[in-house]
Amino acid sequence: MSFISSFNVSVSGMAAQRQRVNTISENIANANTTRTPEGGPYRRRIVTLAAVSNDRTFEEELRSRNGHWTQLQK
Repeated sequence: MSFISSFNVSVSGMAAQRQRVNTISENIANANTTRTPEGGPYRRRIVTLAAVSNDRTFEEELRSRNGHWTQLQK
């Protein structure tokens, strides 16, 4: 595994955990909600993680998450 590949794995893991924390936060915020816009009770959401093959590089993933990229000069 190359140095950059280890970043790809880290980015994937951090993105998954960020989604998990966001979902938990949403569940906590809506714990006392009795009616949703659809009319029913709020149902908690659960994040399910699965292994996937990701051909995106660290740079591509970073651009997609930040919306911009600053090129570093060597």
